[in-house]
Amino acid sequence: MEKYCYARKKSKKKTKQVSSVRWLASALYIVGFAVTAWLFAMLWFGFSQGSISEASCRVLRQFFGQSAPLIPLLLTYWLVRSLIKKSGAFIFFFFGSLLTLTAFSSVLTMLKLIFTGSQITGGLAGQKVFYWFEGVVGPVGASLFSLAFLLVGLHILFAIPWQVVVSKSAEFLRNDFQGWMEARAELKEKVKEGKEEIKQAAQHPAPAAQDNEEAERPSKPKIYRPHTQIKAPVAEMVKELPRSANKAPVQTEQTEEETPQQTKPFDPATFQLPSLDLLSDPVNNGVVGPTDEEIAQATKRLEETLKNFEIGAHVTGVSPGPVVTRYEIKPDPGVKIASIVSISNDIALAMRAKSIRVEAPIPGKDAIGFEIPNDRPVMVTMKEILQDPVYTQSKARVPVALGRFADGRPAGATLEKWPHILIAGATNSGKSICLHTIIMSVLYHAKPNEVKFLMIDPKRLELTLYEGIPHLYDPKTSCDDVNVVTDAQGAVKSLQMLVKVMEKRLKIMELAKVKNIEGYNAWAEKKGEEKMFYIVVIIDEMADLMLQTRAAIEDSVQRLAQMARAVGIHLILCTQRPSVNVITGVIKANLPSRIALQVASKTDSRVILDGAGAELLLGRGDMLYQGTSDQKPHRIQGAYVSESEITAVADFLRSQGAPDYPVQILADHSMQRPQDGLGTSPEELLQALKLVTERKRVSQDLLKAHFGSSARATNILSVLEMKGFITKPEGSNRWEIHYDLIEEQISALENRDTDKYQEPEYETVYK
Repeated sequence: MEKYCYARKKSKKKTKQVSSVRWLASALYIVGFAVTAWLFAMLWFGFSQGSISEASCRVLRQFFGQSAPLIPLLLTYWLVRSLIKKSGAFIFFFFGSLLTLTAFSSVLTMLKLIFTGSQITGGLAGQKVFYWFEGVVGPVGASLFSLAFLLVGLHILFAIPWQVVVSKSAEFLRNDFQGWMEARAELKEKVKEGKEEIKQAAQHPAPAAQDNEEAERPSKPKIYRPHTQIKAPVAEMVKELPRSANKAPVQTEQTEEETPQQTKPFDPATFQLPSLDLLSDPVNNGVVGPTDEEIAQATKRLEETLKNFEIGAHVTGVSPGPVVTRYEIKPDPGVKIASIVSISNDIALAMRAKSIRVEAPIPGKDAIGFEIPNDRPVMVTMKEILQDPVYTQSKARVPVALGRFADGRPAGATLEKWPHILIAGATNSGKSICLHTIIMSVLYHAKPNEVKFLMIDPKRLELTLYEGIPHLYDPKTSCDDVNVVTDAQGAVKSLQMLVKVMEKRLKIMELAKVKNIEGYNAWAEKKGEEKMFYIVVIIDEMADLMLQTRAAIEDSVQRLAQMARAVGIHLILCTQRPSVNVITGVIKANLPSRIALQVASKTDSRVILDGAGAELLLGRGDMLYQGTSDQKPHRIQGAYVSESEITAVADFLRSQGAPDYPVQILADHSMQRPQDGLGTSPEELLQALKLVTERKRVSQDLLKAHFGSSARATNILSVLEMKGFITKPEGSNRWEIHYDLIEEQISALENRDTDKYQEPEYETVYK
């Protein structure tokens, strides 16, 4: 009972204490609001009658200047926050308010110094703080630190999330700017459309009434017309050419005494890339494709043709190109694509076109593309492609310029991503010009110590223009004797030696623990070693080489196509005979990139592209290009390079030095020996003869099991027959073996001391 009475007395005492605290807090809030109202009356409305009021107002204004009216605002904020949240530390409020008022007074002092004639004043506190900062960090530092402390004070008082404020402000400004730009573009488009409508209405008055269906369709398709940049600064076009490179073209007409043969190698430090002044300017004044009037007439004929066949569709866009113009046709709901594609021949008849290529549908668009030839084709020059940002701003190691797409956009590619390419087309389709375009685009980008060419030209007509340029390379000979390879046996030796170079590079990369040539060059730069250069192998006529030396050429090309990409060796194979005998399945599987020019039949097109379409091309550089990542081929009009332009660029390069490269592999003595037949060495012939004498029979299966290649077995069997070691009587299917001739040949070959032959040793310049 006593404990209960004691607890009750204690609780009553505690309740009295709490009620007294609440009463005291209420009294303080009342007094605080009264003081705040008094300060508002003095500092905001000038009611300062009375000695205390006048003294307080004078002191506050003298000390804080024009920042004194902030005091009642800050005090009101603290009182309201304390009442609502039942919390509010007066110490933080006092410190934050003092810091904010002092920093704001310092900012006012700074403004007074800037605007000397104004009535701005920061009071004694602002002057003391600002001048102290000025003496320590200067006027600029004083301004910055005053603003910084002002933001700190505001953050202490209001806990402002500055990151959110900045991000929201930036987002608001960005959205406002985008909206302004869109509204401006829309206004320009409307003004342009209005002017065109007024012009058309003045020339062709519109009929009084139209069908509702035609009224809903767009009155005019959108034309995506590219323009050629002709007067671009040369210095900005190709790798910031030096001033000396932007001179007049090199004069080719000189006396014999003034043009001695180049014997000194080129110097990478002083080597200059050729200037664009060596190339011809475009002749179309920057306009690509037909005029707007011609496009309007063609669009009308196309829509009328579709309407005659009761097909609901309309032209939504036109992309003028240099040779063909692509019309984008959007079918109405419920119309099948097949119904439009099936009348392509009728559309060609109505458009008076030689051939029409249909792209159904256009990738990324809800339309069908009809590529219709132009009445006046425009030649695409090399200069306009080389000075386009597609080429100049490419980050690739070896960019390649091709021409212009069917819609007029510049077309480019990357040699590293090809990594090997097949170029095929009929005679006079533009295959050689396409090859020259690729070579010239590389010459305008890469120095001789970065990219080298192994050129094989059995025709002796096209690639011989590049004789003597410092980019030439031949692994079977030294740089003093390097030349464009023109004979089949020399091509075999060069490709076989290049296979050995590939194997040696693979061993070097294995030791360096890198995956490709880019990784090795980065490793070599860190270690101070010599970098590897890219090697571009160009075979101008693959069919002729396959006819003369099929087995050796096929084996070397297969090995290079399968493994040479990582070591920087890339193949460009050209042929005018796209048949399975020339482009075998193994070779084709390792050439993922294809360029198909005009061919004679759909069969040839399928050999190149695995699909039809190349037979519909127009020739003269009109091509279908399919890269490694392309599901469908793209139509391109190749850039034209004249013989005079090639000669000027080649002379400019030859004037800076001769070919120079280290010998990577010592010459193979077996390659210097005469070969019997179609690439058969004396050692292979000796092995075949001994095999026949041991087995007492001969067949292709026996030779294939021994030499491991069906092509090599066929080759050796043909050699044995041509030399008279074996014969097949007429009417018989069995080989007759002449053992006496075989024994004489075996003894003759063994006397050649072939046993002393050893495998060639490797010699590399990569330390």
